[in-house]
Amino acid sequence: MKSPTLDELVMLPEPLALHRQLDARNYRTFRWLLVVVALCTLAGIAASADLHDGWGLVLYPVDLILCTVLFVLRDRDLFARNFRQLLLGFLCLEILVLKLAASHIPAGDGDVALFIMVVFLLLAFRLRLAEHVMLYGFLWVVAVFPLSWVGLRPAGAAPVDQGETVAVSILSVICLAGALGLTQLERRRFLAVWRQEHSRYRERLRMREEIDYARKIQLSMLPQGSPEVDWLELAAASLPATEVGGDYYDYFLLAPSQLALVLGDVSGHGLASGLLLSGVRSCLYLLEPSLGAPIPVFEKLNQMVRRTTERRTYMTLLCAVLDCEAATLTVTSAGHPPVLRYDSRQRCFEEIGQGSPPLGTFLQADYVEDRRPVASGDLLIFCTDGLVEARNAQGQDYGDDRLRRAVARAADSRTAREVRDAILGDLSNFKGDEEQSDDITVVVVRLRWPARDVNSDPPSP
Repeated sequence: MKSPTLDELVMLPEPLALHRQLDARNYRTFRWLLVVVALCTLAGIAASADLHDGWGLVLYPVDLILCTVLFVLRDRDLFARNFRQLLLGFLCLEILVLKLAASHIPAGDGDVALFIMVVFLLLAFRLRLAEHVMLYGFLWVVAVFPLSWVGLRPAGAAPVDQGETVAVSILSVICLAGALGLTQLERRRFLAVWRQEHSRYRERLRMREEIDYARKIQLSMLPQGSPEVDWLELAAASLPATEVGGDYYDYFLLAPSQLALVLGDVSGHGLASGLLLSGVRSCLYLLEPSLGAPIPVFEKLNQMVRRTTERRTYMTLLCAVLDCEAATLTVTSAGHPPVLRYDSRQRCFEEIGQGSPPLGTFLQADYVEDRRPVASGDLLIFCTDGLVEARNAQGQDYGDDRLRRAVARAADSRTAREVRDAILGDLSNFKGDEEQSDDITVVVVRLRWPARDVNSDPPSP
């Protein structure tokens, strides 16, 4: 029978929690009582063998077997479910055994010294009012009952002494009152702690529900599908390190041939990060028509983050504008990892979008647009720093080189979804069972527009 912890008890209703707590305390006393009774029965068997007592050679072995069975069954569910009944039955049975043992003491039926010890022993148990009254009442009846009435009084035994009967009666009443008082005192002490912890548990539960709700809201802020354009494929995944992550991505269809893809990463993760992301997302939707030339947008967002957060909180942000007609990629970054472009024809990589300081810092921020020509078949990898900074059990970072190798292996003749899955699979193999310490977001874009001459000068902005 396993003793419940306080964390387990606070999840139960108050009456059941009190019942489990008292049962656990009684069980600890019961285990020691089993050992004591078993040792006494062994002594009784030895004494009965010396005295050639047939009753003792039957009674004590049966009692020893009962103790052994209860000890073996102590970890079974049946024992735990019926522990209170088994305890009361065992105590009553041992009182009867004690009566038979007392009948062989030379003082005879009048010797109740053993029962006086049992009266005090029962103070160690914490039972209900009716159970205490029943147990002490049964003890008193057995203690004063003359065995001569059933023919078990040995020859020469003295009758029941009236003074001993009065002593047992008085001690039984006193100990009954003491047992009830101790039980009530322990009940109040436990419930005071339980109610305090239960209140904290309910508060934690409420906060958990609110965090789950915040997580659902944050997940609803992420795109639920790819953009409905035929000139690119897009596959994304965001893996928060906690219930509410600090990563964000979204796309905005500015025109049939122009799409803006935005990635953000708030320092840290949790509710505070989620709230800041929510505010930035709202601003982006309000400023969506201006994302084609995102520098003014970044300047306004920088001011907003500065005014609404602590100085220790900042956010990296990247806006990439894909233009199908011009065959260009224009990247504006505020401290975010650059876009990794894989040239499908040259089979080489380049980084696009070296950025200014993150949003919310008080450093001088001069945002720039990095415009590059791109071609059909090219792969564009957008990610947050949680990807390349993910660590394995040996403390090694995943790193940019391994990311490039994973992309190069999966780049040829694969869809954006397959490339994304290849990156995440390689990351999982690298990381193993190591716990994720930062949010990870990766977005893979494969361009599908008609082939163009990327060596020609791109159109003027």
